Amino acid sequence: MTNYTNNVKAQELWKTLYLCAKECPTRRFHALYDKIYRPDILWEAWQRVKRKKGSGGVDGQTIEQIVSEYGEKKFMNELYLELKEKRYHPSPVLRTYIPKDDGKKRPLGIPTIKDRVAQMATKMVIEPIFEADFHDCSFGFRPKRNAHQAMAKIRKASKKCFWVVDVDIQGYFDNINQHKLMKLLEQRISDRRVLKLVRKWLESGIMEEGKIRNPITGTPQGGVISPLLANIYLNTMDMLWEKKFKDLGELIRYADDFVIMCKTKSQALESIKVIQSIMGKLDLTINRNKSRLVNLWNDIDGFDFLGFHNRKFPIRRKG
Repeated sequence: MTNYTNNVKAQELWKTLYLCAKECPTRRFHALYDKIYRPDILWEAWQRVKRKKGSGGVDGQTIEQIVSEYGEKKFMNELYLELKEKRYHPSPVLRTYIPKDDGKKRPLGIPTIKDRVAQMATKMVIEPIFEADFHDCSFGFRPKRNAHQAMAKIRKASKKCFWVVDVDIQGYFDNINQHKLMKLLEQRISDRRVLKLVRKWLESGIMEEGKIRNPITGTPQGGVISPLLANIYLNTMDMLWEKKFKDLGELIRYADDFVIMCKTKSQALESIKVIQSIMGKLDLTINRNKSRLVNLWNDIDGFDFLGFHNRKFPIRRKG
């Protein structure tokens, strides 16, 4: 019974923050930190982390250990007090590598369970504020939005648009400018304690083969809060596009993967220039090997997006 009421309370908080942010796009929120360690929010955050499973981080503590040996109540109470008394310090993220289809390896970051719960609670509190600012062109890692909706938008646009600018950002999550990201967070959050918490995660470092590195760019590898921070950063592009360049084509974005669907080749070429300029402002680089301009007029060329191959197939008329 308790869990249910707590969940309802968490949903109410989400809704209240979202509506306040939606109502006033310039409002900065100052009393958020105490909501992060609110017992019902922390408990809901723990439930979500537990459901996702996943292995332990640098401290070796696993979800199974917390549940069967350490005790969930003890674990949660410790985190509650650490956050409340401002004694919480994140551990470095454990870096491992998983094989990719092409034989290369993809880096994977594993934060500790404690850090995952703290990040989840923070995400639950700040997400509704930024969700109010996000644009319809963005589909990745957002409540009630998914890859299928993005694909439906592409299919709809491809009825009129035959030129596709398919963009890949070079190592996006590792190259986000942390200073610029913090400035974007400050546009909506004035609670220094929350900003300090996010900065701690950005600076917590990566442990690889027993050595700790402190990258000066990027978001916490594998962190629960990482996709939200990544969306906040690229929302700058969404906003500029929707405001000034919408007439060039339709932008459809899923996290760091995006396409621009254009009616003419000249619009597509102009879009490339605009995107390059926006990327420059965000200190990001376009991966030239993976980005391309695709002509959908014929059935020869196509493009891959979110694991789907997109191509126009001509209508074969029966003679």
